Amino acid sequence: MQVNDPASPPGAVGVGITPNVVASKLMPPASADTNLARPHLVDGMRAAHAARLVLIRAPAGFGKTTLMQQYAASCDRQRRVTIWLRVDQADNDLPRFVGHLGVGLRTLTPDDNLRTVFGERLAASVIETVASFRMPFAILLDDFESIQSASVLNFVQHLIDALPPNGTLVIASRTTPALGLGRIRARGQLLEIDSAELRFSLPEATAFIRDKCALPLRDKEIATLHRCTEGWAAAIFLATLSLRQRTDYGRFVASFSGTNTQLAVYLTEDILGQQSESCRTFLIETSVLTQLSAPLCDAITGRHDSGAMLDHLERSNLFLFPLDSERNEYRYHSLFASFLQHRLRALHPGREAELHAAAAHWFLDAGRPVPAIDHLLQAGMKAQAIAQLGRHAGTLLNDGRVRLLGRWFDQIRDVLPRADPRVRISDAWVLLFNRRFDEAMAAVQRIVDDHAADDSCDTLLLQAETLRCTLYAMSGQLDACLRAGLPHLDRLSPDETFQYCMLAISLSYCLMAAQRYDEARAVLARASSNGRSDGSVVLRSVADCIDSVIDLVHGRLGSGRARLKHAEHHWNECHGEVTGGRASAGIALAMVLYEADEIEETGRLIAANLPYAKMNGPVDSMTICHVLSARVALIHGDRDLWQRRLVELEELGRQVGLQRVICSAWLERARVSTLDGAFDAADQALNIADLHGAWERDDLIGYANEVDLPSIARWRLHIARGNDRAVCAALADVIVDATARQRYWRAIKLHLLRAMALDRVSEHDAAFDELTDALRLASHEGFFRTFLDEGERLSALLQRWATRHRAAAASLGIAQQFLSALLERIDAAARNAQPSHAAAPSAKHAADAEALTPRELDVLRMLAMGHRNRVLAEKLFVSEFTVKSHLRRISAKLDAQSRTEAVAIGRARGLIE
Repeated sequence: MQVNDPASPPGAVGVGITPNVVASKLMPPASADTNLARPHLVDGMRAAHAARLVLIRAPAGFGKTTLMQQYAASCDRQRRVTIWLRVDQADNDLPRFVGHLGVGLRTLTPDDNLRTVFGERLAASVIETVASFRMPFAILLDDFESIQSASVLNFVQHLIDALPPNGTLVIASRTTPALGLGRIRARGQLLEIDSAELRFSLPEATAFIRDKCALPLRDKEIATLHRCTEGWAAAIFLATLSLRQRTDYGRFVASFSGTNTQLAVYLTEDILGQQSESCRTFLIETSVLTQLSAPLCDAITGRHDSGAMLDHLERSNLFLFPLDSERNEYRYHSLFASFLQHRLRALHPGREAELHAAAAHWFLDAGRPVPAIDHLLQAGMKAQAIAQLGRHAGTLLNDGRVRLLGRWFDQIRDVLPRADPRVRISDAWVLLFNRRFDEAMAAVQRIVDDHAADDSCDTLLLQAETLRCTLYAMSGQLDACLRAGLPHLDRLSPDETFQYCMLAISLSYCLMAAQRYDEARAVLARASSNGRSDGSVVLRSVADCIDSVIDLVHGRLGSGRARLKHAEHHWNECHGEVTGGRASAGIALAMVLYEADEIEETGRLIAANLPYAKMNGPVDSMTICHVLSARVALIHGDRDLWQRRLVELEELGRQVGLQRVICSAWLERARVSTLDGAFDAADQALNIADLHGAWERDDLIGYANEVDLPSIARWRLHIARGNDRAVCAALADVIVDATARQRYWRAIKLHLLRAMALDRVSEHDAAFDELTDALRLASHEGFFRTFLDEGERLSALLQRWATRHRAAAASLGIAQQFLSALLERIDAAARNAQPSHAAAPSAKHAADAEALTPRELDVLRMLAMGHRNRVLAEKLFVSEFTVKSHLRRISAKLDAQSRTEAVAIGRARGLIE
């Protein structure tokens, strides 16, 4: 769906297109004559055959990019294909990052299949291309410290997991990327090259200074310079630039000292002072640019010789690096640029704003609104920036650039109340799709308050109400969405395609949760008949999702699966059309396939859709994606990933106050702890879940929780503990209710729980009757995981049932083929069963427990109580600095990315209660 209205967002339906590709990002920078060969490092990288990831991690100026260049050249000589991508801040938008990577990967796909893939499907296609390529290849990602987006980091983790033995991912970064390095390291698939290895040795420093820089320093002077710089390549290089203007080498080297930052400032000042006035002015004025080209530099400086000046700067090695082999675009070293910008502000107050304004106008003339708006904002020209946002916000929203837009709108928030209402509506959509629900609601209310009495703003007020209803749906306020949205739908004109689409999707999900299935279908049918073709594919995708989920709830797993499989085939044929509901429907397909115990296919779909569920998926899509990802990881024995997915889900829920999301993470922890026999841990998890479980009483339950409810989790724990008599009666009542409402998926689960409860009180015949009822409902549709996810207790009961009743299965209405397949799966699970995690921690986890010192365990226990650093310091009689040191060591030992995750891992591993 393509929406031209600037106030029309795609986020709730996943609309997006492959972004424009910046070709220079896909080319390694040109090699400089002064680059020193590092054959021992390159050979080490090539010899690390088991490494899926080579991480080159060091501060600026340690030669990370140079080493990657040399590795790429070595690969070329060995006929190993390489794909280079220089990432930047804009690549925190997942579609942009995947789009560029997809273009680079065309070197691996001569048939050019990736050229016709767009939107969400591109991420999966990139993964599939990487996984299927058979020739040796390497993917190189430079400047990776720019990436902070959880969705991009998550995609790269899946990319690492998908790499075949003949593929390598090489990342250069100043910081440690959040890629689950502990897991990769533990598997022996990580090669790390840090600053210690990148530092020049004394022989290398000697060769660099004498051979590359042609400076006749004596051995003692080189040794002194090497010692005070600690082999930092950039510092040595900066020193050589200053030394070229001197003859008193010994005096200069002897006085050379300072920290890295001070060193950079000192040397850049010294170097800048040696340049001509014309050169200094050019350097200072062009420092406001992140990318330099001769036409752009001419435009902002008023010069006509920028091309010659750029050539001069490059030849003089004045921190200017080409971004492409044609040398059309350059950038300054970041430390040098920041110093120059500081000099600009000190020497020429007000000039910086003029330069940004000139750059903005040049980019506007060139038809590049994104850098233009960036420069307008840096120039303080908020009114002009707002005018451009009014023209381009809709397109950028359609491209999925909600984070970029959010950053821009935050910079003009003080003047937004006076802006064009259409821009304010776009801001409200951006807030919504960035899950800033409270701010979005406040923005909508201000628009309504400001224009309620203006008859000319009826269309604007309708958009505001549509946005409000969508916000209710995405924030889990389903009843509020129905109360406001159903009458609002009657007020919308059939020509308002976008409004109809957004509201119909929101209402259909809420009606489904309220078990008003016919009304949900009717709303979508009405929207499809009223809307134009640009919304038809989106509505069809959502309708597929709704119908298949209703089938699943009603126990028709086979029908739901067939419907979604057919829809998936249709989506794959629609290369040129972006289907906004594809992600939600893909997640619904994953849920159906998981129930059918097709674990590998489930994992593929979850990997493809998890980034989108994290970014802007509705509550149920986000919950299902994380819970299924966790369960698939647990089936594969990766308990750390299981824990990490639940921590991610809980944190997402807390960020936006989605109680059902938080509750779902703790329900899954309670389920696994119950199956492990860790009953105290399960009880604790359920107590926390109950704090966020009021939604069950309202009976407005999204499909993610159809069989994962606090009551079901509590009954499961009571049964495991042997408190079964009261549970039997309670379950009998809810089974009658579920059956009366045709919620047969839930009825199957409840029958299984009651069968185990009856068996625990020695009512074995009644237990077998309950099991027979469950098998009768499940066997003709293939509900495998509903059985398998209840663990060993149910498996043992089912095997006893089979001993008595298997021969009569057909006469009992049970499909024999399903029963045989289920028993085979139970036997296979028993053969492959690992020791209970709670009862017998793995060797790795036992080592972790030994690795934490008694004081670190004390800190972890207090952290679990919710104490902040100041309180921890007071209780332990240490400084807050010492507490922070303990926390860093704990996080490193547990491979945790946050305090919450450290506590969760500590509990899961039995380190704390």
